[in-house]
Formats: sequence, structure tokens, C-alpha cells
Amino acid sequence: MVIYVEACESGSIFEGLMPEDLNIYITTASNAVENSWGTYCPGMEPSPPPEYITCLGDLYSVSWMEDSQTHNLKKETIKDQYELVKARTSNSNNRKEGSHVMEYGDKTFKDEKLFLYQGFDPANANIGNTLLWPGPNAAVNQRDADLLFMWKRYEQLNGGSEDKLRALREIKETVEHRKHLDSSIDFIGKIVFGFENGPSMLEAIRTSGQPLVEDWDCLKKMVRIFESECGSLTQYGMKHMRAFANICNSGISEVKMREASISACSSYNSARWSPMAQGHSA
Repeated sequence: MVIYVEACESGSIFEGLMPEDLNIYITTASNAVENSWGTYCPGMEPSPPPEYITCLGDLYSVSWMEDSQTHNLKKETIKDQYELVKARTSNSNNRKEGSHVMEYGDKTFKDEKLFLYQGFDPANANIGNTLLWPGPNAAVNQRDADLLFMWKRYEQLNGGSEDKLRALREIKETVEHRKHLDSSIDFIGKIVFGFENGPSMLEAIRTSGQPLVEDWDCLKKMVRIFESECGSLTQYGMKHMRAFANICNSGISEVKMREASISACSSYNSARWSPMAQGHSA
């Protein structure tokens, strides 16, 4: 089995957890600590059709799917595609956009041809193995893709209309909630680990081969405690999942976490962002 996984920090799903003897091979859009990137976004090259105001693809997913579309899969191996997608998705050429494509699981059958896992299109039998475009001129952080959509929608609405004012309020509220999440988690870290050690403890990266967290039930509980007091993490706030994992790995109790969350968020009106409306992130 061959699996492609597109997500920010997608390597953390498998790092230290995926056995190498299950006959399953996995590639991910990024390693365990970095974002993935959107592409085919408005205003970029290449750009989506004008009627679309959102990113149409992810850099990693676009890379492997377009590679499959433009190659004879009876000739291309799993390894061939991995190396090409890895190069195309990376932040090479001094670009800051891009991520490190990773591989996990059983790597003993990488020399097998891709058609065994994706099928074969006879129309590609004599294809020239030419990609539609060699790489992006720009990409957008996946965690900002929703804001890009909001801005493009705002720009298209008639000036002074109620819809445009409502769209602007939504943008402001979204940005403010993001700032609240960042500052609250930073404050909680200083409460539970001390003012000096808080930031470094929350951002600590475990050594290669170790899973993100030892106690996954603890991770779920810590996230829910935070969201109950501070509001939903939203897709943006998922970037702080490592902070909650490190809180668990350090043995912080649920009682101490709740006290810290209350201290950080007691004055914040999280009604719109309540997990009762948004759902819990874990």
C-alpha cells in the first residue's frame, strides 16, 4: 500500500509510530515541525480561473498528482516520484515557501512501478514526462489560506454594502482570535513552566524517531481544557499542538492546566469560538 498525506506537520502523524514491516509506504507533505503550502492561489502564477477566489491545490499534492498525470507509470518507480516531488515541494532556490517531503514505513518496495498502486492510463504510454510547470513562483502558508479567501471575497463586494462590512468584521474577528490564541498559549507556558522557560518548553522538538507525545489521551484532554476556557483552536491554532504535547510530556496535571487556562482567558469573550459551536480540535 502507498499513502500520500497532505497536512501541516504531517510527519508528526507517523514519526516514531509507523512500523516498517507492514508493507505500507507513506509520504507526507512536510516533516513533523513545519507547515505545508497552498498553491494555484489568486494573484499567483499559475493562478486559478477568475471565478475562483481560493487556493485550488496544495504544493505537495499538486506535485505528486501532476507527476502521475504526466508520466508513464509503467516506467516510473515509487522512488522516482518521491525524489521529484521532494525537490518540487522543497523551499529551494532561496524561496521561503516550501516544505520537506518525508517518507515513513516500509521502504523495501520503492523500486516497484507506480502503476501497481495508481493504475495506468494508456494515453500516457508515449507521454514525454514533461510537467505542466517546474515549480511555483509563489505559495501561501496553509494556515493563511482561509484569510486569503476572506480578503479576496471582501475585495469583490460592493463598497459600503452590508455584505462588505460583514466580511470585514469577519476578517477582524478571525485575526483577533488568532492573536488571542498565540498570546494565551504563550502565557500558559509561562505559568506552568516559568517566565524564562515557558517559550522554549512549549516549542521543544523531540529527537528524531520519537512520537510527538507519549500519552495521546493526555493530549486530547489538554486541548479540550484549553478550548473550554479559551475558545476553539481553529485550523490556525492547530500549529500549537506541539505545545500541548510538551505540556503532557512534562507531566503537567489537568488541574494545573485548567488553572493556567482560566488565568490566561478569563477576560476573553470566546462565545463565537466556543467548542460547543466549533467542535473540539482533539
